[in-house]
Amino acid sequence: MTHYQPPLPPASSPAQSGIAPMGQRVAKGAIWTMAANAARIASAILILPVLTRLLSPEDFGLMQIAAPFLFFLMVFSDFGMQPALVVADEPSDKLWSTAFWTGLGAASLLTIILIVAAPGVASFFNEPRAERILQVLSITLLLGGAMIVPGAWLLRAMSFRTLAIVEFSSVTAGIVAALACAFMGWGVWSLVAQQLVMFSIKAAIYCTISRAPLKFEFDFAELKSITGVSWGMINVRVLWFFSGNIDMLVIGRFLGAVVLGYYSIAWRIIAMPVQIFANGLFQVLLPSLGQIKDDAGRLKAGLLKTYRIIALFTFPAMAGIAGLSVPLTAVLFGEEFAPAAYPMAVLAVHGALQSLLTVQGSVFMTLGRVDVMYRWSLITLVMLCICLLIGVQWGLPGAALGYLVSTLICAPLNFRAMLNLIGARLSDAWHALKIQTLLSVSMGILVYALSLSVPSSFTDLQVLSVCIPTGVFIYVSGLYLFDRAAMVEVLTIAQSVISKGSSQSQREEP
Repeated sequence: MTHYQPPLPPASSPAQSGIAPMGQRVAKGAIWTMAANAARIASAILILPVLTRLLSPEDFGLMQIAAPFLFFLMVFSDFGMQPALVVADEPSDKLWSTAFWTGLGAASLLTIILIVAAPGVASFFNEPRAERILQVLSITLLLGGAMIVPGAWLLRAMSFRTLAIVEFSSVTAGIVAALACAFMGWGVWSLVAQQLVMFSIKAAIYCTISRAPLKFEFDFAELKSITGVSWGMINVRVLWFFSGNIDMLVIGRFLGAVVLGYYSIAWRIIAMPVQIFANGLFQVLLPSLGQIKDDAGRLKAGLLKTYRIIALFTFPAMAGIAGLSVPLTAVLFGEEFAPAAYPMAVLAVHGALQSLLTVQGSVFMTLGRVDVMYRWSLITLVMLCICLLIGVQWGLPGAALGYLVSTLICAPLNFRAMLNLIGARLSDAWHALKIQTLLSVSMGILVYALSLSVPSSFTDLQVLSVCIPTGVFIYVSGLYLFDRAAMVEVLTIAQSVISKGSSQSQREEP
């Protein structure tokens, strides 16, 4: 039997961390993360149409009412310790143990808080069923607390291949559980089972494969050594939470669980390209950027290159979703979810910008400017609240449009604040992204026009079978003509990762 042993954290052996250039390690880590996310999202795409035909919009809405409160408490479960441990210079063995027991204790307390608060949350939304859902989901807080330190250890070791495999395996198991329960008629509890299985498997694997030096010891002085970073991150995470969930809270409170179900389904589609190509880059960049934080030139070049790679994939995906939202909704979810098409198209523009904003946290943390990140996160949250409360007066379409208006106002300001710290300007970012942007917008307009011009006898599936390949051909042809270097670069990195993964697998054979 093969027994995988993750490498020791590079922080304890600086010389070894220079074996491969930082840019190469980041790129390869990003590819592994993207590959796992792509496989995970592909699984979700295949089963989501099945779930939407077995479950009602109200089931998805009920789950979406419960989820924000669970995720809010998760913000506090690690006191911001995981990113602090990842960027710490030389964390001692005693610090690892102290952080583990602190995280587990905090998670236990938060589990009790959620159980007690569940009746009040259900009453606020006038949804009694949400009480039991929240109380059962509170178990995931404990499981999340157990993963904090093992996850930080694997991140410091840059074990991105391992992390990607674990993520894919746990999410796939959760999907299988959700399908099985949905076929048995469990309704919303199918979605609850999905989360429980996913967290349980991930926690078990993390704790098994991580070699973090955990003992029964606690040292408050050691804990204080990382509180500067961790408390700053908690403040930012609270704002990130509200920025990422205030729309769900407002729509659920004012428009009800059914409308929230439509909105959450639209968000699931928009989130997929972001999860595949951008979210994983936060954990890939965090331990890597610290090695070049004193070299503004390399930092600037690395960030703009990262933006370019993200946009290469997310921009055309969002343009395609916006242009084909109506037939996509019909084919994937059925006519019952038709109201999700408009918010899906509107939010696709937000998704394109969000895919770039996702990695900014790594830069702010690397430069020790969490204060700047906090300030702009607060401004963004205030603007989002204002736009949502105005937009929700016109129902679901108004809420989606309000969200987009807020993004269009705040995103350029956020980009400028971050770029100023590394000596870059918005014009630099535009120069790096203009080809992907223009090609994606053109492709989105053309596939939308094509979807309207096909014979009326075509089914929605036939419309997609014509428009999607046409859109891919238009975009890839445009890249070949105007940005062939980007295509070559991505293919070279992917080939390198596959080759490295194959050789590593051979070395792990007994």
